[in-house]
Amino acid sequence: MKRTQSALPFECSHGRISRPFRPSPTGPLHFGSLVAAVGSYLQAKTRSGAWLVRMEDLDPPREQSGAAERILRTLEACGMGWDGKPIYQSKRSDSYRAALARLEDQGLVYPAPAPGGRLRTQA
Repeated sequence: MKRTQSALPFECSHGRISRPFRPSPTGPLHFGSLVAAVGSYLQAKTRSGAWLVRMEDLDPPREQSGAAERILRTLEACGMGWDGKPIYQSKRSDSYRAALARLEDQGLVYPAPAPGGRLRTQA
C-alpha cells in the first residue's frame, strides 16, 4: 500500500520535517504530555527537523491563567527548546478564515448538514 504524505507521522514544511507538540494550557504539563513532548522532540531532532509548539488555547473555561507560560518553562527545564515562536491557536482565526475563503473561491468547500438542521454557535 502506498503511503501518502498525510499518513506520515511528520509534517513537511519547505522540505524540512517538522514535528509539532500541541499542549492545552489547562494546568501544569502532566507526565503523559511530557512523554509525548519528548517523543515528538526526538522525532524532529533525530531527523534534523524542526520542533514546533502550538498552544491549543481554544477552551477558555478550562484554561488556567499562566498555564501556557508554565508549560513552556517546563519544556525548557527538560532541555527541549522549540524552533520559532510558539503558536497560539486563539490568535490564528484570521489565517483560518483566509484559508477557508481560498478554498471557497476554488469551489472546494461543501456544506455539511448540522444535526437538527442548524449549527449552535459558542460564545
